[in-house]
Amino acid sequence: MFKFLKFITEYKDYFIFLILIIISLSLISVNSSKQIGGFRSIIIASFGKLQNAFAWIPNPILLQNENKTLVDLNIQLFKEVTAMRKALSENEILRNMLKLKNISQFNLIPCEVVYKSSIQMRNLVTVNKGLDAGINVGMSVISVSGLAGIVIGVNKNYSMVELLNNRNIKIPATLSESKCEGVVYWQEDNFLYLHYVPKSETIKVGEIVTTSLFSNKYPENIIIGKVIKIEDEQGSHFHKIYIEPATKFFNFAHLFVIDYIKNSEENQLIQEVEERIIKLRGGK
Repeated sequence: MFKFLKFITEYKDYFIFLILIIISLSLISVNSSKQIGGFRSIIIASFGKLQNAFAWIPNPILLQNENKTLVDLNIQLFKEVTAMRKALSENEILRNMLKLKNISQFNLIPCEVVYKSSIQMRNLVTVNKGLDAGINVGMSVISVSGLAGIVIGVNKNYSMVELLNNRNIKIPATLSESKCEGVVYWQEDNFLYLHYVPKSETIKVGEIVTTSLFSNKYPENIIIGKVIKIEDEQGSHFHKIYIEPATKFFNFAHLFVIDYIKNSEENQLIQEVEERIIKLRGGK
């Protein structure tokens, strides 16, 4: 049907011309000037009617060109809308980062994530600032939402950050309302867990979890997340507390490094002792 319509549309002028030739020949055969004059008006009217009769037939070529133009326009508009949404999102993030930097009690070093990796259940990101920007190993890293990790390696222009979703993580933490102390762990899923809070303590869903005064690595009162679920583990004297991380794992492009290292000598001593224990266990 499409091919037929296309054929009619392309050659309709020829069909009309053929019909007019036939009418002209018929008039010549009549051989009467008066009759020819009378038929002239009939021919003009007939021509108009024929044009109207073929006008309903769509022009496939024209429709194809219009459709292609519309598709190209839609693609261009989609690209522009996507770019605008991305710009708005980045603008909002940068505004929040600027606010955080203004109200923070620490000097914050802004940086961007340039690489993300995972090695044997240790999740890491690389940021585009290093020694030249004043970053050193042991500095804590935060996002606009809360604690993100800690710097474990640094060179002149880049730093490697170990994130909270790390099987070796142990963060002394405090609950905002009950003031209970515990230790935050990651158990290889989308949550963090607060351990060693006795069942005798009353814990509420929604409490904010922050770094503790007793943390030897992280500054105190940095938000880690909030309590979303509490379970009583059988055979244990402690709650199992589910924490929704304030900083979603890997879901960020901009971070701040806190220009502060807490208890560097203590950290070095703890690290040396832990390394000795690991060697002893390996020797067994």
